[in-house]
Amino acid sequence: MRRFGKMKLLLIAFFVFALSALCFGQKTVAELKPAHAVALEQFLSENKNYQFLSEKSFEGEYLKDLRKDFGASIKPYYCISDFNFDGISDFALVLSRKGKATPAEGTEGTPYDHNYPLAVIIFNGNKKGRFTKAFIEDVEAPLVCLIKTDGAGKKKQFFFAVYASDADTRIFTPVGKGYIVEYPDEP
Repeated sequence: MRRFGKMKLLLIAFFVFALSALCFGQKTVAELKPAHAVALEQFLSENKNYQFLSEKSFEGEYLKDLRKDFGASIKPYYCISDFNFDGISDFALVLSRKGKATPAEGTEGTPYDHNYPLAVIIFNGNKKGRFTKAFIEDVEAPLVCLIKTDGAGKKKQFFFAVYASDADTRIFTPVGKGYIVEYPDEP
């Protein structure tokens, strides 16, 4: 009886750990949903200029603030939603790209002091549970950036933004099997 109690306790601890990794982390490709990881790994194997971007890159205090503002389960570089309104779940990621960060003027000593070579990639899902790259946009931005949906139904928007800033915002709107990009902070 005592051995069963220990086993039960171990199982509970494992599930709590596994659920916390799903809800609060996006530190490795293995922490993505399995079908998402497969699609990403296939893309990365064919496109060596791009790499997975771990949320460990997001400055710690800013990540805590981000989760206070948007909820504890937000993953700044990973978003799952029906972006193209076809009733099938899609996903998107912020990836890093090969290249060097460039200094940003007037932001020295903050997480905004460099713009990094990044990319936003969107994978559309299909009825078979597979995912296909539908769109990719190279961006230069600080690592304190995020992708997120806002709104509901057909008014829902999927966007990329720099946290606590109006700069570099991009809204991705579905068109056909792909997306167009709107830049709301440009005249």
